[in-house]
Amino acid sequence: MGISHFAYSILRNTFIFKGFFKYLSWLEPYLVYSGIQMPLRRYVALISFITISVFIVSMPLFVIVHFIFLKYNLTFSIIASLILSFILTIITLSLMIYFPVFKAKSRLEALEARLPYIISYMTVLSYAGRNLESILAKLAEKGELFGMKEDATRMLRKISILGMDTARMLLEEAKNTPSIICSSLLESLAGIVETGKGLSEFLEQELTNVLRAREAKMREVLNSLSVFMELFVSLVVVMPLVLTIMLSIMATLGGRGLPINPMQLLFLIHFIITPTLAIIIVIMIDSLISKISA
Repeated sequence: MGISHFAYSILRNTFIFKGFFKYLSWLEPYLVYSGIQMPLRRYVALISFITISVFIVSMPLFVIVHFIFLKYNLTFSIIASLILSFILTIITLSLMIYFPVFKAKSRLEALEARLPYIISYMTVLSYAGRNLESILAKLAEKGELFGMKEDATRMLRKISILGMDTARMLLEEAKNTPSIICSSLLESLAGIVETGKGLSEFLEQELTNVLRAREAKMREVLNSLSVFMELFVSLVVVMPLVLTIMLSIMATLGGRGLPINPMQLLFLIHFIITPTLAIIIVIMIDSLISKISA
């Protein structure tokens, strides 16, 4: 029995679980597309359990630290510990709530980056005479190459096991997916299934559109990268060099008028401020590149 099942069994009738479940129903599609194999009720119960546990465990620990180690009086220790425990609980709750959102969006960004290859593969199969159900079966079989094995398997399971109509399944998937591009593609495929004609031509045209959109996105990313590189050179290379020359001159003149010693300021610039700026810019560049890299 997992911790989520245990949490659900003891919290399912509590007002905390019911309140969380009422306001977190929007998480369900993100749980599906993040790959978290857990129903919404159990995940909400897990959120409730971990949030309560963090508060219960952190509160006495903070009181002990403030009262015994830091030698504050008991009243102040309790108030400070209550505030810190509340902040820690809110942070934990936020991380638990938005973890599926972050994971789903990262997976969908990777999926959208691979979308030209997926549509190209589907186009080849459709021209070979396969229908959409057969194409989904092939995607479920070869899905690891495109990073959509779980999604294709889930869609195929709804058709073959649950007996759901293909068009209805595609519309349901389009409604639940957080990706606008994938939603539009699935809705269009549902229309093709209902008419029964033009699958190959539609996929070929959709591939052309996706490639054009990807080309435009790559141009946009390259333009943004040039800006980030200029920013990196200015803030990480030029600025420390200029400040080093200025502060060195001021240090030789006595450093009057500065709130701290010029040498201490140089230490802050070279070992704290500049590395921090470099890390921030590198992270921003990496997030930008991840939008187009598969």
